[in-house]
Amino acid sequence: METIQLIKDIILNELQDRVKYILSFKNKLEILEENDIQQGVTVARALQSFINAEDKEVTKTRYDRLMKSNNYLSNYKGFILEFRQFNGQITKRNLHSFIFEITSAHESTVLNALFPNGNVQFKDLSV
Repeated sequence: METIQLIKDIILNELQDRVKYILSFKNKLEILEENDIQQGVTVARALQSFINAEDKEVTKTRYDRLMKSNNYLSNYKGFILEFRQFNGQITKRNLHSFIFEITSAHESTVLNALFPNGNVQFKDLSV
């Protein structure tokens, strides 16, 4: 998935797809942690790279006004910022902690603004 392009008329569907994309990795990573931890680390690093790129984009000062005026974008930014709790490179030893960060971001962000008909669950929701 490409890094988000912040525009005034961004649609809710795009933000929902981005959240689903990130959350879909949780189950995959749990399976890989048990069966092929090195592959799990590789996949987690790719996800972390995507999240870091999203973080860099949504936190640019030039988008502050847009974030304040768009509840969907503001909630998406909050979701992405939750991943800042995990610092450093993902290794075999801390892969489980990164997986926990996905759970934490899911639980501590107000996703009902992005999913008004019910919160998105951890299942394979790949876009």
